[in-house]
Amino acid sequence: MDQRLGLRLDSVYVVNSSLTMPTVVQSCRIDQANAALLALQAKRRHLEVSTLSSLYLKEKALEEEYPGIGFRDSIGGREAYLLGHRLGVWEVVEIHRETKTIAETAGYLRWPPALVRCALGFAKAYPAEIERQRHAEIGS
Repeated sequence: MDQRLGLRLDSVYVVNSSLTMPTVVQSCRIDQANAALLALQAKRRHLEVSTLSSLYLKEKALEEEYPGIGFRDSIGGREAYLLGHRLGVWEVVEIHRETKTIAETAGYLRWPPALVRCALGFAKAYPAEIERQRHAEIGS
């Protein structure tokens, strides 16, 4: 903290306060090898390094918050899925709409109920994202 000005030097600054997508600027330090890898991946995806960094950071934070959830590329863009399984979260939600219970969904998938709860918990927290993924995959 700069005592003379009463400012914290490690604060975050809001740079876009629009209602559609407020963002903040934060910085972090990474070693040169990882910076080069990130730059290569960004170039391959035709993205700015900052955009890819933001995506990776968001996804990692969500993976920590929802153990068992991972992210991957799909036809419709990035999609949440169950680690160790081929199904996207949106697909588990679709099955659950038909089976109606966690136990029946787990039985149908031959999964432990905890995996189904994980998928449904993530879907409940991010319904618009799950619906976007579903729509991108099946179009309805």
